[in-house]
Amino acid sequence: MIRKFTLFSLVSFVVFALLLPASCKKFEGSQTVPSYIRIDTVGLSCDYYTYGANTHAFIDVWAYIDGNDLGCFELPATIPVLKEGRHTVSFLPGIARDGISYYRPYYPFVAPVEVELDLVPDSIIRVFPVFNYWPNGENLHVRWMEDFDRGSISIQPTPQSDTSILRVGGPLAWHDPEGVHSTYSGKVVLTSDTMQFCIATNEEFEDLPTTGSACMLEMDYKCSDTCAVGLFYLDGAVQQFQILRLRPTGASGVEPEQWKKIYVNLGPYLVDFEDATYFKLYISSWYDRNDGPQYFYYDNLKIIYRDR
Repeated sequence: MIRKFTLFSLVSFVVFALLLPASCKKFEGSQTVPSYIRIDTVGLSCDYYTYGANTHAFIDVWAYIDGNDLGCFELPATIPVLKEGRHTVSFLPGIARDGISYYRPYYPFVAPVEVELDLVPDSIIRVFPVFNYWPNGENLHVRWMEDFDRGSISIQPTPQSDTSILRVGGPLAWHDPEGVHSTYSGKVVLTSDTMQFCIATNEEFEDLPTTGSACMLEMDYKCSDTCAVGLFYLDGAVQQFQILRLRPTGASGVEPEQWKKIYVNLGPYLVDFEDATYFKLYISSWYDRNDGPQYFYYDNLKIIYRDR
């Protein structure tokens, strides 16, 4: 079972330990006082031309010591360890898969960060793990990317759309925190004159894994109304399957400011349609309000999977 330590549970643990009689052992084994590893935040470093911008939404860290599981900890995390001296500690980042806060697996497409630490009981060692995607030599495939900064746009309106997606810059676009690569984002506006949009990948993906293994859509977005993410697939005829709906990140009728990142696992749905000839990713919404235009921004989309 995964052991998740929040600030509340950690404080409760310490208080409970202090209340025990002095003659009792607080832990199994000879060590009675833990060492602590503190992780305030984590990072992502990647080659822009291979993996896109280094945007992430890692909310947990999975920790291991000498190959043994310590548990999954919500960031920022203080990790108690009943070890002292030099040990090998490794970390993996955790995500909210499909935007669901209670479903938080580790992200399988980055390599673990491994460090050697000298642990001291009742002392805190601070660590800042910076993760990297597995290299291509580890059978990682970035199957498709669209960040609206590289020539033509590879996601376009379908016949269901009343409007188009536009490449836009300026302060409302997504910007690389390092200020290096990202200049533009994709923007869609719905009004009473443009009632619906549905944008889909130009490419028909014939080689996505249909074995049930993880195949992730990464995407940064912000929107003032609900939008849907799903798949078109050809199985005798072109059919449409909605995977999830994304909630607004800002007030209705107002240009949104807050960007969010989501990881959508396409794998379970691909296996349901394993006989399909091809797949296309789509994003859609519709205008059903009377409080002004609705705005939708997208950036840093990619479909990524790894052969096992």
